[in-house]
Amino acid sequence: MLILGTCNPPGEGDQYNGLYLKSNEIKQVVDNREMINIPVKTEHSGQDIGKVVSTFLNNQGKLQCLMEIDEANLNGSLAAGFVRDNIASDLSLGYSVDVKNSGNNKLKAGQKRVLEVSLVRKGAREGCHILAYQDKGKDVVHVKQPEETASCWDTFFSVP
Repeated sequence: MLILGTCNPPGEGDQYNGLYLKSNEIKQVVDNREMINIPVKTEHSGQDIGKVVSTFLNNQGKLQCLMEIDEANLNGSLAAGFVRDNIASDLSLGYSVDVKNSGNNKLKAGQKRVLEVSLVRKGAREGCHILAYQDKGKDVVHVKQPEETASCWDTFFSVP
Protein backbone atom coordinates (compact mmCIF):
# COMPACT_ATOMS: atom_id res chain seq x y z
CA MET A 1 0.00 0.00 0.00
CA LEU A 2 1.13 3.52 -0.79
CA ILE A 3 0.00 6.27 1.58
CA LEU A 4 0.23 10.01 0.91
CA GLY A 5 -0.16 12.37 3.84
CA THR A 6 0.74 15.53 5.69
CA CYS A 7 3.20 14.66 8.43
CA ASN A 8 3.99 18.18 9.71
CA PRO A 9 2.18 21.54 9.51
CA PRO A 10 3.99 24.62 8.17
CA GLY A 11 7.14 25.23 10.17
CA GLU A 12 7.77 27.89 12.77
CA GLY A 13 9.65 31.12 12.03
CA ASP A 14 13.41 31.62 12.25
CA GLN A 15 13.26 33.26 15.70
CA TYR A 16 11.36 30.34 17.23
CA ASN A 17 13.21 28.47 20.00
CA GLY A 18 11.20 25.36 20.77
CA LEU A 19 10.61 21.72 20.05
CA TYR A 20 8.57 22.09 16.83
CA LEU A 21 10.30 22.17 13.45
CA LYS A 22 11.07 25.56 11.91
CA SER A 23 10.33 26.24 8.22
CA ASN A 24 14.02 26.21 7.30
CA GLU A 25 14.51 22.88 9.12
CA ILE A 26 11.63 21.30 7.20
CA LYS A 27 13.04 22.61 3.92
CA GLN A 28 16.45 21.15 4.82
CA VAL A 29 14.87 17.75 5.60
CA VAL A 30 13.25 17.71 2.15
CA ASP A 31 16.22 19.13 0.22
CA ASN A 32 18.67 16.70 1.82
CA ARG A 33 16.28 13.75 1.48
CA GLU A 34 16.73 13.04 5.20
CA MET A 35 13.45 11.17 5.57
CA ILE A 36 13.90 8.77 2.66
CA ASN A 37 13.87 5.18 3.96
CA ILE A 38 13.11 6.14 7.57
CA PRO A 39 10.69 3.68 9.18
CA VAL A 40 6.93 3.93 9.34
CA LYS A 41 5.37 2.65 12.57
CA THR A 42 1.97 2.50 14.22
CA GLU A 43 1.42 4.77 17.21
CA HIS A 44 5.22 5.34 17.53
CA SER A 45 5.90 1.78 18.67
CA GLY A 46 6.43 -1.79 17.60
CA GLN A 47 8.12 -3.11 14.51
CA ASP A 48 8.53 -1.11 11.33
CA ILE A 49 5.57 -1.53 8.98
CA GLY A 50 7.06 0.30 6.03
CA LYS A 51 9.27 3.17 4.94
CA VAL A 52 9.11 6.71 3.59
CA VAL A 53 9.83 6.79 -0.15
CA SER A 54 9.46 10.51 -0.91
CA THR A 55 8.89 13.90 0.74
CA PHE A 56 8.00 17.37 -0.48
CA LEU A 57 6.50 20.67 0.70
CA ASN A 58 3.03 21.61 -0.52
CA ASN A 59 1.99 25.16 -1.45
CA GLN A 60 1.27 26.02 2.20
CA GLY A 61 4.67 24.78 3.43
CA LYS A 62 3.27 21.59 4.98
CA LEU A 63 5.58 18.56 4.95
CA GLN A 64 4.11 15.80 2.77
CA CYS A 65 5.36 12.24 2.60
CA LEU A 66 4.70 9.19 0.50
CA MET A 67 5.05 5.95 2.43
CA GLU A 68 5.11 2.34 1.34
CA ILE A 69 3.54 -0.11 3.78
CA ASP A 70 4.74 -3.72 3.70
CA GLU A 71 1.59 -5.84 3.84
CA ALA A 72 3.64 -9.05 3.66
CA ASN A 73 4.13 -8.86 7.43
CA LEU A 74 1.24 -9.09 9.88
CA ASN A 75 1.65 -5.65 11.45
CA GLY A 76 1.85 -3.97 8.05
CA SER A 77 -1.24 -5.78 6.88
CA LEU A 78 -3.16 -4.78 10.02
CA ALA A 79 -2.05 -1.15 9.69
CA ALA A 80 -3.16 -1.05 6.05
CA GLY A 81 -6.56 -2.31 7.17
CA PHE A 82 -6.70 0.45 9.81
CA VAL A 83 -6.10 3.02 7.05
CA ARG A 84 -8.77 1.49 4.79
CA ASP A 85 -11.30 1.40 7.66
CA ASN A 86 -10.53 4.97 8.86
CA ILE A 87 -9.27 3.74 12.22
CA ALA A 88 -5.85 5.31 11.58
CA SER A 89 -6.38 8.57 9.73
CA ASP A 90 -3.60 10.84 11.00
CA LEU A 91 0.19 10.98 10.84
CA SER A 92 2.72 11.90 13.50
CA LEU A 93 6.45 12.57 13.25
CA GLY A 94 8.83 11.08 15.77
CA TYR A 95 12.00 13.14 16.07
CA SER A 96 14.74 13.98 18.52
CA VAL A 97 15.76 17.46 19.63
CA ASP A 98 19.11 18.42 21.13
CA VAL A 99 18.40 20.86 23.99
CA LYS A 100 21.26 22.89 25.42
CA ASN A 101 21.64 25.34 28.28
CA SER A 102 22.54 28.69 26.73
CA GLY A 103 23.32 30.40 30.06
CA ASN A 104 21.19 32.26 32.61
CA ASN A 105 19.06 29.13 33.02
CA LYS A 106 17.75 29.44 29.45
CA LEU A 107 17.38 26.43 27.21
CA LYS A 108 17.99 26.47 23.47
CA ALA A 109 16.59 23.93 21.03
CA GLY A 110 19.35 22.61 18.83
CA GLN A 111 19.49 20.13 15.98
CA LYS A 112 16.36 18.12 15.25
CA ARG A 113 16.42 14.72 13.57
CA VAL A 114 13.38 12.89 12.21
CA LEU A 115 13.41 9.26 13.37
CA GLU A 116 10.10 7.86 12.08
CA VAL A 117 6.60 8.59 10.82
CA SER A 118 3.67 6.92 12.56
CA LEU A 119 0.17 6.06 11.46
CA VAL A 120 -1.99 7.17 14.39
CA ARG A 121 -5.65 7.37 15.34
CA LYS A 122 -5.38 11.02 16.38
CA GLY A 123 -2.31 13.11 15.70
CA ALA A 124 -1.03 15.74 18.11
CA ARG A 125 -0.53 18.40 15.40
CA GLU A 126 -3.35 20.12 13.53
CA GLY A 127 -3.86 19.06 9.92
CA CYS A 128 -1.54 16.03 9.85
CA HIS A 129 -3.82 13.63 8.02
CA ILE A 130 -3.57 10.72 5.63
CA LEU A 131 -4.69 12.29 2.36
CA ALA A 132 -4.92 9.29 0.02
CA TYR A 133 -3.86 5.69 -0.37
CA GLN A 134 -3.46 3.17 -3.15
CA ASP A 135 -3.47 -0.57 -2.69
CA LYS A 136 -0.54 -2.40 -4.27
CA GLY A 137 -1.25 -3.56 -7.79
CA LYS A 138 -4.48 -1.54 -8.04
CA ASP A 139 -5.21 1.47 -10.22
CA VAL A 140 -7.76 2.96 -7.84
CA VAL A 141 -6.65 5.76 -5.52
CA HIS A 142 -8.77 6.28 -2.42
CA VAL A 143 -8.87 9.96 -1.47
CA LYS A 144 -9.55 10.65 2.19
CA GLN A 145 -9.04 14.44 2.21
CA PRO A 146 -10.10 15.75 -1.25
CA GLU A 147 -9.52 19.45 -0.52
CA GLU A 148 -5.96 18.81 0.71
CA THR A 149 -5.06 16.15 -1.83
CA ALA A 150 -5.80 18.24 -4.93
CA SER A 151 -2.61 20.31 -4.58
CA CYS A 152 -0.31 17.28 -4.63
CA TRP A 153 -2.35 14.71 -6.54
CA ASP A 154 -0.37 14.69 -9.78
CA THR A 155 2.93 14.39 -7.93
CA PHE A 156 2.41 10.72 -7.10
CA PHE A 157 -0.81 9.35 -8.53
CA SER A 158 -2.36 9.25 -11.95
CA VAL A 159 -6.11 9.21 -12.31
CA PRO A 160 -7.27 6.06 -14.16
